[in-house]
Amino acid sequence: MCVANLRYRRPLGEGGKKMKALLGYLTYRDSRHEGVRLVAGKERWVDRGMGQSVTEIAERCQAYQSEHVLLFSLVINPNPSLIEMIPVDKREAFVRQLTESVVEDFFVERGIDTGVEFSYVYHSRNTDADGRHNPHTHIVLPGTFYEADEGRRVPLYFSQNRSERHIDLLHTVTERHTEQLLERTIGHDWERLHDERNPTQAEDDLASPSFDISFDL
Repeated sequence: MCVANLRYRRPLGEGGKKMKALLGYLTYRDSRHEGVRLVAGKERWVDRGMGQSVTEIAERCQAYQSEHVLLFSLVINPNPSLIEMIPVDKREAFVRQLTESVVEDFFVERGIDTGVEFSYVYHSRNTDADGRHNPHTHIVLPGTFYEADEGRRVPLYFSQNRSERHIDLLHTVTERHTEQLLERTIGHDWERLHDERNPTQAEDDLASPSFDISFDL
């Protein structure tokens, strides 16, 4: 239904230089093969606490890093077969709303009442395989967050073990908000409409988001 890939950059060696290269790439390209025509006065990045430019975001990543994490990078990428059901003029708003709802609700459900700063950039591209419209967002998160009870910033973790299953939670929150937005945008029968349009698509391709954790940015 929606792919969410989570990665992180370590603050070691050339981590800072590679971070700026990544931010620049996300700012000026929609894909490996497609550049972006920037419009004067229109910022690419949406600032929710981490900045609105490469310089601002890089500075805050440096300021908010933990011992082991310089930044987290998260991709929210709805299935193209779902995107095709949404009117073209509503797709960008759909993906942006999904992004903000998922990030904010995910941290609320983790009990981080103060929230976590983030910035994101919207990309509009077509898939390489079949040319389907594939709008998505890249989100930058800091290595720490403000813990109100302790009165200081503490490391941000994405754990997947017996006691903490943050990735499963991210899966659940992403799926829930995708379904809610589809109902509001298309209607309660969106699943039936999707199946009629895509009779050969495997159910698992739609229902099971793919999550990847890696430090290779």
